Amino acid sequence: MKKILCLALCFMFCLSALVGCGGLEEGEKGANVRMYLSDYPYTLDPAVVQLNSDVEQILSLIFEPLTTIDEDGDVQPALATEWYYKYDEIYQLHKMYFKLKETAWSDNRPVTADDVIYAWSRILSPEMDSPYASLLYGIKGARNVKSGIGTIDDLGLAAVDNTLLEVTFEKEYDCDLFAEQVANVHLAPAREDIITRCAKNGDDWAASATDMVANGKFRVQTMDMPREKKEGEQDFSGKFACKLVLERNAYYMRNPEKDDLDEYVDPYRITCLYYEGQTEYYPEEKGLTQQQFQANRFDNGEVFYLGKFDKETFKKYQDDIETQQTLNGFAFYFNTEKDLLSDANVRKALSAALDRKAITEAIGTGEVPATGYVPTGVFNTDRKSDFREAGGNLYNVNADVEKAKSLLGGKKGTIKVAYLVPLNEFTVNSYSRKVNYVNVYEEAAKKAAENWKAIGINAELVGLNPEAYLTALKTSDFDVIGVNIVNGSVDAFSYLAPFAKEFSGSGIVVDNSVATTEETFNPHYTKIDNADYSNLIQSAVSEKDRAKRAEILHNAEKKLVEELCPATMVFFYSRSFVASGEIDGYETDSWFGYIDLTELELDDWREINSKEEELNNQRNTNK
Repeated sequence: MKKILCLALCFMFCLSALVGCGGLEEGEKGANVRMYLSDYPYTLDPAVVQLNSDVEQILSLIFEPLTTIDEDGDVQPALATEWYYKYDEIYQLHKMYFKLKETAWSDNRPVTADDVIYAWSRILSPEMDSPYASLLYGIKGARNVKSGIGTIDDLGLAAVDNTLLEVTFEKEYDCDLFAEQVANVHLAPAREDIITRCAKNGDDWAASATDMVANGKFRVQTMDMPREKKEGEQDFSGKFACKLVLERNAYYMRNPEKDDLDEYVDPYRITCLYYEGQTEYYPEEKGLTQQQFQANRFDNGEVFYLGKFDKETFKKYQDDIETQQTLNGFAFYFNTEKDLLSDANVRKALSAALDRKAITEAIGTGEVPATGYVPTGVFNTDRKSDFREAGGNLYNVNADVEKAKSLLGGKKGTIKVAYLVPLNEFTVNSYSRKVNYVNVYEEAAKKAAENWKAIGINAELVGLNPEAYLTALKTSDFDVIGVNIVNGSVDAFSYLAPFAKEFSGSGIVVDNSVATTEETFNPHYTKIDNADYSNLIQSAVSEKDRAKRAEILHNAEKKLVEELCPATMVFFYSRSFVASGEIDGYETDSWFGYIDLTELELDDWREINSKEEELNNQRNTNK
C-alpha cells in the first residue's frame, strides 16, 4: 500500500511540474516574447503599396489568405479548407469554389466569404491604388470594374453562404494557377465596416491598433511611433514607447467556451521594442544603429530573436544566421516622360552601368544581385521549375561601362534620384542625435549615383519620408526612384503585368454622373505605355497551357528589360534571422520565408516575464 501511495504522489508531483512548465495555469495568458521581427511598418494594410521590404513578415502573422505555399512549393489550405472547379453548363460559365474554415476575426466576428469579396472588390475598385490588382484579372468583370465602366455587381464573385466563396472566371481558367495566385497575403480578407468607418473619419485603419482587426493567428495590440500632435487632438502626451506588440488572436479557429486559450496559438504576446522611445533607459547606447541596439539587447538576454541586421551585425552573427531568399526585390523606376529618360537607350544605359554586386556588398545583409526582373523562387511552368533559372541572366551583376556608354551615345545630363527615408520626419528629427540611422535605400542610391557618374550622368539624391515618398510615387513626381517590389507571389505575371497600362493597378477618378462605355486606365508609375507589351500580358491571362503561358511571360520579361526598360531590378531580398537558445517551436515553413510563431516557446517565461514587468513598473515610477 505504501509503495502504491508513493507512486501516486510521485505521479501527481510530476504532473504538477509538467503543468507548471508547459500548460497555462488558471488566470495565466502565456508567454510575452520579446523579438525584433522587422523595421517598424508604415502601414499594415495588405492591399496597398508596401514601403518596407520585410512588412510581409508582420502581415503573415496577422492576416490569413485563402491558401498558402509550403516549403516544398505545394499549395496548402489556409483560410480555405478545400477548393474545386465546376463548369456551369446552363450559363456556360467556368467557376471555382473555396470552402472556408470556421474561424473569427480578432473581435470575435466570424470570417465570411463576404470579407474576401470585399477585399478583392476594394483592390479592383477604380480609385484604389494597388499593385496586386493584376492577380485578380482572371475573374469575370475584373478589368471592367478597374477601368470604371463596370460596377462591383458585375464582378464574378459571390457568397453562396458564409463559408462558401464562388469565383466566376472571364473564360476557362487554370484553377491550380488561381489557387497559387491567391496564396498571397495581400489578397487576405478585409472588414468593410471598419475600413469604411475609418475612411469617413479620415483615419488610417491599418496604422492604428485601436481600429485594426485581424483574421490571422495574431492581432495588433499596440502600434506606437513618435509623431506630432494632430490638429484638435485631446490629451496628447507626445511620448510613445515606440513599439509594435502582437497578441494572440483569441478567436482564431477557437471556441472560447470549450477550448483552452492557447489551443491553437501558444505565445500570448510578441513584443517589438524599438530604439526610439527607449533611449532614456539606455543612455550609454547613444549613437548606435537600431540593429546594433537590438543586437546588444539580444546579447544581454533582453530580446530572443533578431530578424533585421545592418552590415556590422550581419557580419557579427554570420556563423549563426539562418537565411532564406524572399520573393521581393529592390528596383529603380525611371520616369519615361522626363526629357533625358524618355529615350529607352538612356534607361538601358543606366541599368547596364549598375554594379549590382557592389551595391549588395555595400549593404552587406545578404541581398542577392538581380540577374533578371523576376526573382528566384517564382514558379515557371510549375513549382518544380524556376522562372529565373529558365529565363537565364538578363542583367550583368557587374557594371558594363562600355555597353552603357555606347547606349548613351554621348548624351549627358543630371537626374534626381529619390529614395525612401523609412520613418516619419518627426521621428527622425527627434531621435537623429541619439540614433544612428543607416538607410539601405540611401546606400543603394549613393552607389548607383557613383555608377552613373562614371558614364557621364550626374545624380542628385533626394530623401523622402513615407508620406512625401508615396505622393511622389503616385504622381510620378520623380526622375528615378528606388522602390521595394513587395509582391509575395509565386507567379511571374504579378511582377510583369503592372507595366501594362491596363494591369497597372493605379487608381483612376470616375465621374459617376456621366455614363461611359470607354475603358480608362492610368499607366504604371513609370508612365510606360506600350501596346505590344500590353498584348503580351493580356495573352498570358487567357492562356490555359502553363508551358505556353510561361513562354509568353519570358518574352514579356525580355521585352521589359532589353527593349523598354522602364525599371531595372537591382537586388533580391533575403530574410535572415538569429534566435536565442531560450526559444523554440518557431518554423520557417513557407515558400515565402515567413516565420510561423504558432508554437513558439520561451524557457522559464514566467520568471522572465515577471522580471520584465517589475522593470517596466520601476521605469514608469521613475518618469
